[in-house]
Amino acid sequence: MNNIVKKRLEANFKKQMHYLTLVFNDFFILALIFLFGALMFWYAQNIKKWPSNLWFYSPLLALIWTITLSFGNFTSLLQRADEHFLFNQDKNMKEYFRPLYSHSMILPMILILLVSGLLFPFATTRAGISFATLIWIVVGLLASKITQFKLIVKSFYFNKRNYYNFWLFVLINFVLLTITISTNSLLYDAIMVACWVSVSYLPQGAGFNWYKAVDYEEKRQDLLANFYSMFTDVPDKKVKISRRKYLDFLLSHKKQTPNTFLYQRSLLRDPEYNNLLIRMSLFSILLSWTLQDYKWATGLGALVIFLTLYQLIPLGTVYEHNMMYHVMPIEQKTRNKDLARVLQKGMLIEWLLISVGLVVFSPEKIYALFAAIGLLIFTFILLYAYLPVRIESLFKKIRY
Repeated sequence: MNNIVKKRLEANFKKQMHYLTLVFNDFFILALIFLFGALMFWYAQNIKKWPSNLWFYSPLLALIWTITLSFGNFTSLLQRADEHFLFNQDKNMKEYFRPLYSHSMILPMILILLVSGLLFPFATTRAGISFATLIWIVVGLLASKITQFKLIVKSFYFNKRNYYNFWLFVLINFVLLTITISTNSLLYDAIMVACWVSVSYLPQGAGFNWYKAVDYEEKRQDLLANFYSMFTDVPDKKVKISRRKYLDFLLSHKKQTPNTFLYQRSLLRDPEYNNLLIRMSLFSILLSWTLQDYKWATGLGALVIFLTLYQLIPLGTVYEHNMMYHVMPIEQKTRNKDLARVLQKGMLIEWLLISVGLVVFSPEKIYALFAAIGLLIFTFILLYAYLPVRIESLFKKIRY
């Protein structure tokens, strides 16, 4: 079992490094630096104006830390074939999971330390929390995360009771953090360490539930693939296309062509493109609310619009390798214009959402309105100058 897990960890490391180098390219790194700098500038300017020791500061800090704690799933690296070829290794699964705890803790540890570092100025100067209390909370959060992973592994067995429930785990941590932040942070540490130790002594079933464990790992990998698919193609990603009735009002029924019919429904029902459009719009609105400065929000909104359009253009290749698409009497000469027409509608909807957030959350409404008009001009330049060239280049590269 040690050899199996070592080989899988090596293969997983190579796979993750391959995708991470594609995600964190030079362009995205520059965008992150720009965004992080803008956020830190806003944070440093506004923290001085906030009042001290308000009653909701402790629940707010507890909520932020609890959300941070919810990121990062246990990495088991189990495969569907293990149900058949390792089904008689139930007694050795404890040995298999041992090196995976430290591997699974890498991302949660980085997030907990990063978020705690960002909260440090607010917690010490406005919430009245000492530096020692902050350190003990970080230690307790790490112990809580390890406890979560141990509970997840326990739940993979055929037990009389289900030991792990995500929402219950999150709720308990939120309540404990809210109480102990303002009273005694060592109490939170003591509880988490006691839970960490006691989990090992919980009764465990003799049989390992391979179906449940493999399903959990496949869901984890799907979440990871969904993140990577926002930046690059993921060949092994499973796409589940489903109708979203609440978006049907966006479907146009006038002057339809076969291509616009297909492209519209792919944009609204394929999670790869639908989620991209929704997430980027919400991300830009969140930035407007955070920054509350029309200049920064306009610049970042323009960047979001460009990145969204750039990643939506491959929508045109969804049906290119579908045999029935070429067998049916569908006009191929107009597909460039049809794709551009569908993407133009989608991008104008995104511009509208971003502009509403820009005007609503900016203190200077008039200037924000002019900024929204400037953002519209920028969007039109992208849609009618940049987009046709990119679509033509896209279809020229297609090989059958």
